[in-house]
Amino acid sequence: MDFPAAPRPGGGRRVRIGGLAALAGFLLLAPPLFVLAPFLLLTLFSGPRTPRELVALVAAGVGTGLALQAPAGLAVELLRACGLVLGVAFLLVSLRSRSPLFGRALLAVVLTAAAVTGWEWARGVSWPEIQQTFTTMLREGYQAMLPAAGTGNASTPELANLLQSLIDAAPDLARAMPGILALEGLAGVALAWLWHHRIAARPLGRPAARFREFRFNDHFVWGAIFTLALLVAPLPPEAMVIAENLLILWVGLYALRGLAIAAAVLAAAPAVLRMLIALLALLLSPLTLGVCLALGLADTWLDIRRRLAPPVPGGT
Repeated sequence: MDFPAAPRPGGGRRVRIGGLAALAGFLLLAPPLFVLAPFLLLTLFSGPRTPRELVALVAAGVGTGLALQAPAGLAVELLRACGLVLGVAFLLVSLRSRSPLFGRALLAVVLTAAAVTGWEWARGVSWPEIQQTFTTMLREGYQAMLPAAGTGNASTPELANLLQSLIDAAPDLARAMPGILALEGLAGVALAWLWHHRIAARPLGRPAARFREFRFNDHFVWGAIFTLALLVAPLPPEAMVIAENLLILWVGLYALRGLAIAAAVLAAAPAVLRMLIALLALLLSPLTLGVCLALGLADTWLDIRRRLAPPVPGGT
């Protein structure tokens, strides 16, 4: 099943607000090219003619150009390569296939990982070098935020402590970067597809389904089980890194599936209640992640949304 939401009658304004918030959050927290490059290519190949399409195309082009003008470095080069290859891979997969969005997004991410890994291997760049450059990038980014968090009248010791803990954890975060980037790549192409269908007069393919319908093949659970088995096996360091990042990908996917179940359960609740629950979930984010992960895994066997659906009147 696809993700995330396409506009629906009667809910267009709410979907637009949610889509804008998701896009703004992604551009702020993730590599912008992961959404800009796929959107730019999709819109370009759909044959833009209307003023809205041309404006969106120019805006995406300017954003892509600015992202490519960032100061060079191995970490930045890797992020640029991932974004550009991801855009091309998703376009090619979408032109040749009409399969659901999630399958095409996952295939594009796998192709991107293989292409960028092969490119770095051909250049003679080792994994320790990549991990070190991401560690340096993360540390410098968090250290640049420290003065604003710990000085002035608006001093926030809690934020400063959080940033310091992130600086200390930079090597572990860098080690987990492939799995994090894979999840961000899935989110990026999903947002690109959503906005492509919102902007383009003649979009490519079918619109995505609502986020609360998000699911994937139940047999994927064997991949998660196999990954857990690898983590307890005596593997060489490079293989252990691969297993750890696969586990991050599985955790993200099943937590996302659990979040979709929660969204389906709360779909009929009042807007105020949904906002309060969302705020509480953010404040208790570790607990929220655990609950969503448990729901996503349980859905493999229980099909929770089907069980919660009201029975059809007049049937048995």
